[in-house]
Amino acid sequence: MGKKIEFGTDGIRGVAGEYPLDPATVLRIGRALGKWLRGRSADPKAIIGRDTRVSGAWIANTLALGMIAEGVNVTDRQVINTPGVAYLTHAHHFDLGVVVSASHNPAPQNGIKILGKDGFKLNDADEETVEALIAAEPEPLGFEGYAHFGYYVPGRDQYQTNLLGARGGESLDGLKVVLDCANGAGYFIAPDTFQRAGASVVKLNTNPDGFNINLRAGSEHVRRNRDYLHETVQLNQADVGFAFDGDADRVVAVTPDGVLIDGDHLLGILALEMKRTGNLVGDTVVATEMSNSGLERFLKDQGIKLVRTKVGDRFVMDAMRQGGYTLGGEQAGHIILLENGWTAGDGIYTALKIAALIARNKRAGGESLSALTQRIPRYPQVIASAHLSKQVDLSSVSGLEALRQETLAAFKGMGRVNLRFSGTEPNLLRAMVEGGEDTPLDEVVRRALALCGMVAQAAQSPNPMIDVVDCMTGASIKLQGA
Repeated sequence: MGKKIEFGTDGIRGVAGEYPLDPATVLRIGRALGKWLRGRSADPKAIIGRDTRVSGAWIANTLALGMIAEGVNVTDRQVINTPGVAYLTHAHHFDLGVVVSASHNPAPQNGIKILGKDGFKLNDADEETVEALIAAEPEPLGFEGYAHFGYYVPGRDQYQTNLLGARGGESLDGLKVVLDCANGAGYFIAPDTFQRAGASVVKLNTNPDGFNINLRAGSEHVRRNRDYLHETVQLNQADVGFAFDGDADRVVAVTPDGVLIDGDHLLGILALEMKRTGNLVGDTVVATEMSNSGLERFLKDQGIKLVRTKVGDRFVMDAMRQGGYTLGGEQAGHIILLENGWTAGDGIYTALKIAALIARNKRAGGESLSALTQRIPRYPQVIASAHLSKQVDLSSVSGLEALRQETLAAFKGMGRVNLRFSGTEPNLLRAMVEGGEDTPLDEVVRRALALCGMVAQAAQSPNPMIDVVDCMTGASIKLQGA
């Protein structure tokens, strides 16, 4: 067995077939989950869902075998998005929900996400207990009691009914939408739900083959290549285009005039609407350190407070639950709405709420989505990403803190710097650098490259390919070295 398995910000991740997602270790993880459940329930039951990756079925079946061997009844929901599993876990009283997905990552990768009986991700203490069980020497494989394995069919209708509640009674009749489903878990349910709500739907990337999930498709692709979705919106004279990621818990949008709507825009637009209807608890929005300061300024002008957390939807969720707040999310398009029994961010639910707002304003002659978006200012901001040969402790990189302070000083105290290794992709360094309102974009880019270059040297990766994304436009440019 390799190094100790630990839960990252979004479960256990890796390349399918390689440690820790090799068959033997996946079985071990399934048995550990089974042992943990047996210690908490006399008749435990779990539900498993997955996205469309070719490795999803064998990973899900191997996990199920491990849990069944420990006496856990397992129900396979097959292909379904992450928030769908979260909803079904809580609504139908399963003791555990398991999602086999690597979200927005490429098809060769996969992951195991664990949800408690309340539909929320496990807390740190429970994750540590499961980690210890995985690390323990396993007993000979046997079968406890008479646990069974079955398939769950009607869940789509019940989850879909909850999705349709996002409209708040607003019909989508007369609205035309383009949906890029990333050849992922939302490939069927997103178009079907929008059609049931009354919208005319143009479908993109709804033919998964196990290998094409997120391949030049979906929310991450659109964030860097908005013209890809914009052209389809224009060609079909649609009112809006939405793009989901592989497990459909993220969404971004593009307007008919080519404006990219990311998570910051969505938070600002939804905050105004929820405040208007009295549903924004505490007049507060929760976001991460990555969200643009322009959003914070906009919300403040509307009498709305922004609470920031570390990067990761689990930290956003924790802050929301502790404060009793109803709206939070990430710039990448992961929006969390704690209403109507929801326990996870749901890209389809978020898209339906935005579509309902567009439909209402269209009928009433209200502001367009572009106009609403343009009210939210954006300071120059980039995210530079570099795949390094290894991770290093950023606090120990000589000169890095001094360079960070020098960068902030150059922005006259108005900018921000966030430097971290990804919690979902191995050895991926991300540097978010945001300038002041009047800082030239090329200066922000130069500073981001310098920060990446210093860490790359420390990680013995002297000349990495660095992908720099302009957060305001989604434009991407790859640069060799720093």
